[in-house]
Amino acid sequence: MNAQLPQQEKISARFLSSPYLPLLVLASIWIIMQVILFYRFGLVTGFEAEKYIYEANYFLTNGTVSTPNYWLYSVQIFLIAAAVKLKMGLFSVAFLQLLFSALAAYAFYKFIAGISNWQTAFILTLLLIANYPLQTFNTSLQTESLFYSFTILFSCFLLRLKKLTAGNLVKIILFLLLISFTRPTGVLLVPCSFLYLFFRFFKPFTVFVKSIITIAVSIGFLFFLNAALGSGGALDFMLPFRDERIICGVPTLPGFIDIKTTENPNSLFGLLYYITHNMGQFLRLALLRSKAFFGITRSYYSLPHNFYLCLYFYPLYVLVALSWRNWLKKNKFLLLYCTSVIAINWLTVILTCDDWHNRFFLSITPYIYILAMPIVQQLTGKLKS
Repeated sequence: MNAQLPQQEKISARFLSSPYLPLLVLASIWIIMQVILFYRFGLVTGFEAEKYIYEANYFLTNGTVSTPNYWLYSVQIFLIAAAVKLKMGLFSVAFLQLLFSALAAYAFYKFIAGISNWQTAFILTLLLIANYPLQTFNTSLQTESLFYSFTILFSCFLLRLKKLTAGNLVKIILFLLLISFTRPTGVLLVPCSFLYLFFRFFKPFTVFVKSIITIAVSIGFLFFLNAALGSGGALDFMLPFRDERIICGVPTLPGFIDIKTTENPNSLFGLLYYITHNMGQFLRLALLRSKAFFGITRSYYSLPHNFYLCLYFYPLYVLVALSWRNWLKKNKFLLLYCTSVIAINWLTVILTCDDWHNRFFLSITPYIYILAMPIVQQLTGKLKS
């Protein structure tokens, strides 16, 4: 009997050192998190999900959406329409959301493990799975669940590229189109992706070729962005400035104030005109929206909720700040991509407003985890030793 103990210990040691063990633990935690969320919230078809369910039924009846801006959410609308048409039930859409959420977590783990070690990958993926505000969207038929998953899958694919081939470029373009028609803010990944590819892979190209590519991509991005700004529907980009709202849908003023705008404010020129002719108000609102964006807490949240947000996210800011020099030395291209994603989302909030439930901030949390990696890796190394 005693002779069997060393053999059992060896088997246990091999199991504990298996590369699959961290994935099994993470998968178990992910399943528990989703079960808890669905038990608490069920399948959420209210709030913003109502809009996409309505548009899906409208599309099945009329062959189009009610207003052009809803084409920018067409991935979610088409999935719901397909579920209704095929009589598969709305839970089939939630199942797809869960599937892509699981794939995103797995891709995130593999990416971090590939550039550090499994211990660091385990901790950062655990943070992603334990991000309760982000995971709650898996229970809702809003666009956020798929959007977050697609952006993580895309970024992990992009940052793992060893060389830029024609096939990879096609995949990148198709991926960006998918993300941009899941949520219109997906278009913000276009300039970030271009900057990353440009500085990492375009070194052998001449200045002339670089200039042609830069101009072509810039014109295409600006054309798409200008079209998105003027797509109609409920979009009014001067409204958050007229009533000085910090949180979207929550006006700060009881009425509207007179600001200088053009005849077509829903355009890039309209935004630039507003900034240059209302500089004082713009800078004040930019500061308040930045505080709401990075501060995360809300006056309408409970004290425990705000405390959880501070305890969960604020230490990550410190880890990112401490990791900055490491990234500059070892992988400045990854630093460029992640920083540009965070910066462009921050700029978008400054030019519009922040979200009631921090949805815009949640979209940048995977990049905060990635940027915190060097210090986390050092800490895991000390624990191992």
